[in-house]
Amino acid sequence: MRHQSTLLFLALFPATIASAQPAPSNSLQQRFDAATAAYDKNDCAAALPLLDALATDPHVKPGSLPAAMIMAHRGACQVRTGQADTGEPLLVAGLAAMRPHATEVALDVADAENVLGTVAASRWDHDGALAHFDAALALQRDQARGGTLQRIALLTAFDGDNRAIDAANEGLRLEMAKPKPAKTMLAQWHMLLGRTLLNRGQIKAAKAELDTALDLSGGLRDQISAFDSGLRQDLAQAALLTKRTEDARRYMAYSGAGHAGGTNFGSAATMEAPDCGAETGLTPDDMAVVQLVISQSGDVLASETVYSVGNYAKASAFARAAANWRWKPEDAAKMPTFFRATARVELRCTRGDGGLAPNAPARDAILAWAHQAGLTLPAEKDAWSSWLKTAESARQSGNAAAELAARAILGDIDLRPEADELASIDRGLALAQDASLPLSVPPSVRNAARVLLVWDRATILKRRKLPSSAPARDDVEFPVLQALAAEPAIAADPLARNTSLLLALPRRRSGSGKAAASAILQRVASDSGLPDHHPLRQFALLQLANDAADKGRLDEAQRLFAETGLNQEQCALIGPKPALQAINDSFTAFPEEAAQWGFEGWVHSEYDILADGRTAGVRALASYPPFVFDQAAEKMLAGARYQASYRPQNGAACSANRETIRFALPDNAMVATEIKRKKKT
Repeated sequence: MRHQSTLLFLALFPATIASAQPAPSNSLQQRFDAATAAYDKNDCAAALPLLDALATDPHVKPGSLPAAMIMAHRGACQVRTGQADTGEPLLVAGLAAMRPHATEVALDVADAENVLGTVAASRWDHDGALAHFDAALALQRDQARGGTLQRIALLTAFDGDNRAIDAANEGLRLEMAKPKPAKTMLAQWHMLLGRTLLNRGQIKAAKAELDTALDLSGGLRDQISAFDSGLRQDLAQAALLTKRTEDARRYMAYSGAGHAGGTNFGSAATMEAPDCGAETGLTPDDMAVVQLVISQSGDVLASETVYSVGNYAKASAFARAAANWRWKPEDAAKMPTFFRATARVELRCTRGDGGLAPNAPARDAILAWAHQAGLTLPAEKDAWSSWLKTAESARQSGNAAAELAARAILGDIDLRPEADELASIDRGLALAQDASLPLSVPPSVRNAARVLLVWDRATILKRRKLPSSAPARDDVEFPVLQALAAEPAIAADPLARNTSLLLALPRRRSGSGKAAASAILQRVASDSGLPDHHPLRQFALLQLANDAADKGRLDEAQRLFAETGLNQEQCALIGPKPALQAINDSFTAFPEEAAQWGFEGWVHSEYDILADGRTAGVRALASYPPFVFDQAAEKMLAGARYQASYRPQNGAACSANRETIRFALPDNAMVATEIKRKKKT
């Protein structure tokens, strides 16, 4: 592949080689050849040190074509090893210097174009990626075109024109023209054709291509590769679209989906669906199947929409949302390697957030202060790695104010192992109570940070079932927070005091705890230190209104509702979520066909909770395996009952509520369900 590069180097640097004699040991030419050989093998670990040394060698003339090639190869290797920030500029500069010599170094230019096209595609820059791929294709001949044609077919699969199909057909013809066509490559081209046709709605033609790919890959064998898994899931999709449900389940079972790894897969720390609306172009009726590659540390290495009825913009909106999902390292590590490379989810857009969390005002107060103080903090509230980097950088530079703000926000979104989470929280708590903290940090920020960090610590201890400073009671879930509210500094701060009190309350109150919890809610609702329509007062007033209505005191409920200052629509968006009272989580809720095939999985659903406690508008946001448990989850949630809420016109008590139901087949053959409240940030 690089013969032209070596010959060109010889021509441009003849003085480095003795005439009619072998090159001396460790000569410039030998070093270049070694770097090229490693680069051609995609062994960037070996190539980069060699290329770096060549880049600084005084014998390589700056501005020369060899220097440009070395720069381009360094940039490409840095991109391929996760250093795109530094690699892409090098690659762009090297490519610009090589382009005038494209006829001499066509393969190197095409390679650089393809790498930059892949970078653009990873940013969902469709047009930019296609321009690079087209530039590469124009320089390639015969079999060298295969890789670029594959990239083009994948990129344009949702464009609606014939570009993807033409690219796949050309790739298929090139493979067939070989003396001994490789069945694996033929299968890949037929799968690309089938998947593209599937997205066009040409189901019969798609199935024929996918069946051919299956035959070429050896049929439904027990031992499968990642390619086989994807192909069989494509066939399952085609079967579902033609209502051949038994065939769909058979293909899905042979893909490995719905088996090992599914339980931990459903335990994502961050799993946000894309928003419906103008920004994404998505509507509630849009749907996609997205394939993920998950690292052992829990990050998404790659996300690709493999099926969608929409255009590229819609398909990429789903993939972009899934790219931001995260798992705790300990959960990701439990997923089998094969599963992490082949998992697919069914995905839809969300109609909105599910309500106010009592910790939100304190968090917003810290961010507002940090902005006014001119502190440099991450723009994305949920980018935990950015907040961690900010906290550690601030610690090293001695900026205690920025570190405190960063650790207070990080505590609620940190996806590292729990020991690391607790260490960061404890560091933040020490800062918040450090007498040497700059006077520029007001007491209100210290107090808000303490409350948030104490709550974060208490929730971790509860999750790990470790002992805290005091056991939970009927009226208080986190006694440490109720005790914190009584400390002089916190007690004198309305925001910190009331946040601490509300975070201490259990979601489900029973027995003697009801009266005590009601007293705390009354205290927050009547606190003159909070503005009339402060979110914490609204939160408390709505819960009190619900309790009054539940006891038949409708006049009192109406008065309390009026004090919130909210209209019915606003209330449904930010009001506290009612407590679940009943749901069918017995084995009768488990789909019989799924049990027969041994499937397990989960469904993350969205729905409204009406004032009378019934549910409405149940729809799956994300599910695994795709389409297997959607109907069962919808039926379960449609029959669920929540605590009744007071609304003057009997409207929704909670809009766009989100819950996760897990379907498992343990030894006792019961459906395992987890009603999981979305974490508010």
